[in-house]
Formats: sequence, structure tokens, C-alpha cells
Amino acid sequence: MKTVKKRRIYSLDMSRGLIVFLSVFLGTIPAGGYEYFRHAEWYGFTIIDLILPSFITIFGTSMAIAYQKGINWGKLVKRTIRLIVYGLVFTIIVSWSLDFSTLRLTGVLQMFALLGIVTVVITKFVKSPIKLVLLAFLLLFVYGFVTLATSQSCEGGLPQPTCNLSGIVDANVFGENHMYAQGERGFDPEGLMTSFAAVSNVLIGFAIGRLILIKKESGAWKEILTLGMILVLLSLVVYQIIPFNKRIWSPSFALLTSGITAILISTFYLFFDNRKNGDVKETALGSIVWFLEAFGRNSFFIYFGKFIIASLLAHITVMVHHEEKSLASILFHWIEAISPYPQLSYAFFMLVFWTAIALTFHKKKWYVKV
Repeated sequence: MKTVKKRRIYSLDMSRGLIVFLSVFLGTIPAGGYEYFRHAEWYGFTIIDLILPSFITIFGTSMAIAYQKGINWGKLVKRTIRLIVYGLVFTIIVSWSLDFSTLRLTGVLQMFALLGIVTVVITKFVKSPIKLVLLAFLLLFVYGFVTLATSQSCEGGLPQPTCNLSGIVDANVFGENHMYAQGERGFDPEGLMTSFAAVSNVLIGFAIGRLILIKKESGAWKEILTLGMILVLLSLVVYQIIPFNKRIWSPSFALLTSGITAILISTFYLFFDNRKNGDVKETALGSIVWFLEAFGRNSFFIYFGKFIIASLLAHITVMVHHEEKSLASILFHWIEAISPYPQLSYAFFMLVFWTAIALTFHKKKWYVKV
């Protein structure tokens, strides 16, 4: 009897891959110009603001696929502990400091650990895609209501850098010295408050995963596309009440980013997964799948690896003509001498570096998992 090999859902790996590919390029552009490629200072939305929330939304979708037959609680707990420990080690490397009195306790990996546990608990009782989306709306409504209610004394009646819930709650829970930038910015972009709002992204992602499973035969791209469009339109409505803001993960921001991610997944699903005749990898589109898969299947390794490499380059110094210089400055000056656009060229150099690693690892089937 011929065994049918289980096919991966390419749209998830490809969506993750595209997001990580963008993050490598945008996240390595040195300071100086290109403001649209930087995170919005407070209110606003730039392309790099989409990276983390998209990653988190796809995280929810992947959870729905991975846990469709049940949850191994032992593995889940171990994975959660690893994420927290790796997150603290990651912070030490990136901050280049062993000062535990100012060690940041929050961070992206810790955020993933918290979101994973909370989502597993919620989805143990709620599995319907519609109910999951409605629950996400409810969480955002509660978060938005409390955020606005506690911001009435702030400028314009809206949260401000030094007047927001995160600055109160996260400071009291972790202590200002253990927050983002030792509390000097007045908020924590990966604190408890933003994580509460980010649960909505994961739940919407989980709903997308459930739609993919439920509509496996007919294909779920239409439903996912419709959901994405509704979320984007709804975000524009909520924007009138509280604008897009990644720093505090405003409800409009959560809706916009989860909507864009849903549209991205549905588009990839239509062209690369919604096929009844054969595997797309055997067609002319196979090279596109393979390339994005290379980034998507090692997404955590590449996403966090680029920060570690950047920190090493910035903090390791050598003597050049009796002057101490960092490896990053030496590399940048070399690129600056041969390129009229040194910042973009530097980012492109790093993109080529990580592309080589991604493709090599993918070819050898080396995948780093947390």
C-alpha cells in the first residue's frame, strides 16, 4: 500500500518567511534617514511595525495546526521555560550587560511564552473560529476601554509616552529598572499590557488555523481573505477613537496587523496551497516556495540571530591605526567607501549574509526549534 506523505501548509512557512526576510533587511539599516523604515515613535504605522504582530498572528495559526490532535502539557511547559530563559540570555547579549539590577525581565521571547500559555488555556474551551474572533474583539474592547478611561488626564485624552497604562502596571510589576530602557521611555512594548492586547492577534491567528483545518478539502482562502478585509476596515473605524500605536499595542493596531497578516496568508494559500493537482513544489512556483520556506522554517533562529550578530558587531572592537573601532563601524565605513547609499547597502549585505545561512540550513534540513 502506498503511503501518502503529509504535506506542509506552505502558506504559513511562506508568510513567516516573508516577514523574517523583511525583518532582516529593515532591522539592520544603520541610523540615519529612512524614517519610514523605522518604528513609529508613538502614534503612526510603518512597515517594520508589522513584523512582530504578524509573527505573533502566524504563531497562533501554527498553534492551531500543531495542537489539532491535542496538547502535550509536559512539552508545552518545558518550551515555555526555555523561551523565558532564552529571552533573558538574549537580553544579556543584546544589551551587552551582566548587571542583574537592571536586567530587563520582559522581552519578545518572554512575550511568546506568555501568549502561548494563555492561548492554549483559552482554546481548550473555545475552538470555533467565529467565537475566537469575537473573543479577540471582546479583549480589545476591554483593553481599549480601560486604556482610554485611564488616559483622560493625558494630553488629548489619549495615552502618551509618559502617561499610559504600561508605565503604571509594568513599572509596578517588574520595577522600572527591569522594564524597557529602564523605564525611561515610560512604557514597555513587550510588557503585560501590550501582551494582553496581543492575545487578540494570537486568537485571530488561531481562528485562521482552525479555518484551514475545517476547510481542508475546499480551501479556506476566501474565508481568511474576508476575515482579513473585515479586520482592516474595522481597524480604520477604531483608529478614529484611538490611533495605531505599536508601543502600547492599541486596538486599532492589533486589528490592522492581524488583518494584513490574514490577507497575506490567504494570498499565499490561494496560489500555493489551494491546488488539487499535485504539489506546487513540482511546478514553476516551486523555487519561490523553497526560498521563503528557508526563512520561514528557521524563523526564530534568523529573527533573533540577526539581533545577536548586530550586538556582537557593535560591541566587539579592534584597534585600527591606534584607534579602537567596533566591527560594525569598520564594516559600515568599508561599505560607505564603495556605495552612494551606505545604510541600504549595509542592510543588503546583512540580508545576503542571512540568506546564505537560511538557504544552506534549509538545503541540509537543519532547523533550529525553541
